[in-house]
Amino acid sequence: MMTRSSRRGPALIGMLAAAAILTAGCTTTVGGTPAADTAPPSEGPGSDPVAWADRVCESVLSFAVPATSAPDFSRSADLPAVQRTVSSYLDTVIAGAQRGQAQLTEVGRAPEPGGDEAARRTQDALRALEEDFDGVKTTVDRTSPNDPAAFMTTLAQVESKVSAVAPPNPLGDLAAAPRLHRAAERSARCQQLSALASDAPR
Repeated sequence: MMTRSSRRGPALIGMLAAAAILTAGCTTTVGGTPAADTAPPSEGPGSDPVAWADRVCESVLSFAVPATSAPDFSRSADLPAVQRTVSSYLDTVIAGAQRGQAQLTEVGRAPEPGGDEAARRTQDALRALEEDFDGVKTTVDRTSPNDPAAFMTTLAQVESKVSAVAPPNPLGDLAAAPRLHRAAERSARCQQLSALASDAPR
């Protein structure tokens, strides 16, 4: 005759066996290190439009900051010193334009197609500004300060060129891409660029 305890024995063994199987199955299923959610892309569709606009405006600032920081060379009578100062300033501006172009190659694809066209226009503008300032520097370096009249004419041309500088305007170029334009308005670098353009002497 089977007692109550003997009936519980097989049942208990069956439960333990089932628990072992389930435990082994769970271990196999969830083994390894849990993975975090996939991070958003750093460029292209789905990427952060504010971060992208920030990178574009930072590239323009690389040129605009030195370009709008021209030394006051109008009050010195030491023309060779003025020539060195102006040439050094132009070197800084040219290097800024080159640095901005290099940075633009690293901004990545825009979150929206319209942004890629704006970045291309900015790249073209920086390249043209580099060439313009390089030409001005060549003129300055070749003009002898021993010929005051010719040298002062050259300085006047430099001042005219600097006052007419119009840095690339990513905010304006992004007007055709409203989402990116709104993102640029929230970008710290784009706000800095807008403030710099507003404060520049006219």
